[in-house]
Amino acid sequence: MQVLIIEDEESAFENLKRILLEIDPSIHIVSWLQSVEQAIHWFQTNERPDLIFLDIQLSDDVSFKIFDAVAVTSPIVFTTAFDEFAIKAFELNSIDYILKPITKNSIEKALKKSHNFGTPSYEQLIQALKTATVSPSYKERFLVNKADELVIIPSTDISYFFKDTDTYIVLKNGDRYPVKFTLDELIQVVDPAQFYRINRQMIVSITAITKITFWFKGKLKLRLHPAFEDAVFVSREGASKFKAWMEK
Repeated sequence: MQVLIIEDEESAFENLKRILLEIDPSIHIVSWLQSVEQAIHWFQTNERPDLIFLDIQLSDDVSFKIFDAVAVTSPIVFTTAFDEFAIKAFELNSIDYILKPITKNSIEKALKKSHNFGTPSYEQLIQALKTATVSPSYKERFLVNKADELVIIPSTDISYFFKDTDTYIVLKNGDRYPVKFTLDELIQVVDPAQFYRINRQMIVSITAITKITFWFKGKLKLRLHPAFEDAVFVSREGASKFKAWMEK
């Protein structure tokens, strides 16, 4: 199966790719695209894939703008954290609609549907979506070990996560605990309105950022509370998306 992934978050792309290849190692990811502009150009110069996984909110616009510019006949699985786009998604060539965080079970169901893809009954799909009450679900608490105890950590108490030898939670009071998650897994389950992956080593809460400074070569330097032992930077390439997230 030739699969195209259009997703602007690298961690989400890597997670989806990992799940797809875990389900079926013969799947071929033909390309990874991150914007409406890239997608339009790709469709203008390439044959249509067997299946498309498409995030709705891309870096430069909503992905529906792709279909205003090019005809896409491949079946599409939309992925997003926002169910407000559901009706619009199923008016297009959608065979499924997956709310993040993406799971192996949801991808397996979408792949099964793709094998039987014909002409979707959009009226039935839209009616079902209208009567459904689906909304994003994010992790509200973490269970961590503290000596011989188990401690419940509300997500609202977390300042940031960082990767060293292990992955750690750092709380607003400065306490830190190891957790059995990777950063790729964490960014899929925490609320994107509150947490942002600023680089490969850190996911920060918006409440932890106390100062942002322009730095050399277009980078941004962050001051966090509680303070992190090393300097914390957002790369020049990631600065625009980070600032857009801060303004939401």
